[in-house]
Amino acid sequence: MRDSMMKQVVGAALLCCGMASATSAADYEKYLDLRAAIPSDKAAESLLTDVDVFQNTVIMVGDRGHILVSSDNGEQWTQAEVPVQYLLTAVDFGSENKVWAVGHEGVILHSADAGKTWQLQYANPHRVRTDEELNQLTDEEFTKLPQAGSPLLDVWFRDELVGFAVGAYGMFLGTEDGGKTWNDVSSRIENYDGWHLNSIAAGEDGVVYIAGEKGVLFRSDDGGENWTTLTGPYQGSYFGVLVGPMPDDVFLFGLQGNIFKSSDRGETWTKAKSKASDGLMDGVLLGSQGVMLVGNSGVILTSQDGGASFSMQITKSREALLAIRKLPNGKLIMVGQGGVQVVAPSTK
Repeated sequence: MRDSMMKQVVGAALLCCGMASATSAADYEKYLDLRAAIPSDKAAESLLTDVDVFQNTVIMVGDRGHILVSSDNGEQWTQAEVPVQYLLTAVDFGSENKVWAVGHEGVILHSADAGKTWQLQYANPHRVRTDEELNQLTDEEFTKLPQAGSPLLDVWFRDELVGFAVGAYGMFLGTEDGGKTWNDVSSRIENYDGWHLNSIAAGEDGVVYIAGEKGVLFRSDDGGENWTTLTGPYQGSYFGVLVGPMPDDVFLFGLQGNIFKSSDRGETWTKAKSKASDGLMDGVLLGSQGVMLVGNSGVILTSQDGGASFSMQITKSREALLAIRKLPNGKLIMVGQGGVQVVAPSTK
């Protein structure tokens, strides 16, 4: 483990509630702040962390439990009804109407009406334990202590039923019933030191990737049931994975502006040419050769050669850009530290 003296350092330690399967409301409500997100006219200008698009519906998530929904390519937004005020970190559609979002305190939210209203499906809240309780924990329970209260960082659904959520300290949860039950599936990957899992993404052919801290990298060729540990090109942190445009293509990007491309599903890697030195957080494909990445300090990187090299722009505000998606009308939507921006793609 990263900290061999963890038991002494934990002090007021945390214990997740029911890591083997879904927690019931009785398990976590005692430890959660269940105040609903407050409606705000400035929600679209506040910190937003992720955005996803399905057909004509756009959903953004962010600070204070804010979830915003648009059905007109981002021109107008409606704030959704959300049962928590925790920072939300990621959102993903499972189908046209069914959507999931994850965030701090290990919360998993679900919407069955295309994002208008949300219900809490799961949580892994902070819980302070006494020394006597700590001494009664098994070794397996003790290794889970840092996870309680920590954030889930990304979520991906294969369809309306099967999905996965990843997060800090190696949290890896899965469901096969649309989130009615969430199970700890961390034993499926070789992440024995509990490195943070920052991103999960899949291509159209169903190949799934997980990337995270300390260069950890995994691939599943069967939709998430079995996983292969890949030898990554870099021992720092990856913040994002982008799959495509060709079926075997995959991009990794993250700390200090590092960008790598593989054309054989992660078996070998080539480092892209770029002047970026800030962390890169998300990316989008623009046609057969175009790639755009965004990140900290307002960095926008654009490639027209399939990701071999990138040119750099920096926004005037220099505020972090955390996620980017392509809208049905061809424009791009970016979210981050300064809220939401809708822009036209540019080759400049």
